[in-house]
Amino acid sequence: MSESSSTGTIAAVTVAIIWGLSFVAARLALTTLTPLLLATLRFGIASLVFLPVIIEDLRHGATRTTRSLAELALLGLLSITMYFWLQYTGVKYAGAGVSALLVVGLIPILTGIASASLLKEKFGVRRVFGTVLGLTGIALITLPKLFLGEVDMLFYLGVLSLLADAILFALYSTLSRRLMTRARKPLVVTAYTTVMGTLALIPISLAENWSLTSSLQAGQWASILYLALVCSCAGYALWNFALSRLDAVKAAVWLYIEPVAAFVGEALLWGIVPTPTTLVGGGAVILGSLLTSRARR
Repeated sequence: MSESSSTGTIAAVTVAIIWGLSFVAARLALTTLTPLLLATLRFGIASLVFLPVIIEDLRHGATRTTRSLAELALLGLLSITMYFWLQYTGVKYAGAGVSALLVVGLIPILTGIASASLLKEKFGVRRVFGTVLGLTGIALITLPKLFLGEVDMLFYLGVLSLLADAILFALYSTLSRRLMTRARKPLVVTAYTTVMGTLALIPISLAENWSLTSSLQAGQWASILYLALVCSCAGYALWNFALSRLDAVKAAVWLYIEPVAAFVGEALLWGIVPTPTTLVGGGAVILGSLLTSRARR
């Protein structure tokens, strides 16, 4: 593995852990906030951090064509506005663990299809086997949760939101990599997409009950700050860096670790202990990730 691939892999694994814990943090905040309010608060704070990056970029004489601005706006809409509105709807109605599993289980498959069609990246036998193995692990963990007990229509709304979420992330990862090969400035791209995605969230959120924020407890504010500063700022910068070093499928497959991090977080905060089926599924997920990430181009 080259030095470039190694640093990209380290970045992708770190992001997976950070984002896996984000489902737990979101679950805590969503006991008070609506999905749209949480998304707007999170990225409103994150945008304050990223604004100086944009200002500094412009100060150094950077110019943005109409095409590049349109691409950045689309990435912001896909990865911020729609993605987190849908994700938090899923977390609210389907739960943190199920949300992490459903989203992450589909992302590598969809990213591989998108990359093969849009970026002409290879999707060989080893990658197929690793991805299928990981998806089998996701099924072992998820299916019992989907079919045990009574499930109401709001649960199905959450599941549908998460399925749409996976599609959006696959498109975002593929389009972001294509832009990154030209721009080669992960932090700047992250800053523009975050701010543009937040600008789209603000007018939509005006119809929400913002007085709910006055009921937030200290732990919930800590969760929001974790989502905004660690997940949005550090996480997205690291993810775009990973995409600049690895092809889209190799980077996305490491996101299989997210559910593992989510279950560990749930165990520490709420004492939810994974079942034997969950442990077997988690092992299959990690093995599938390793097989796919080590596949040759």
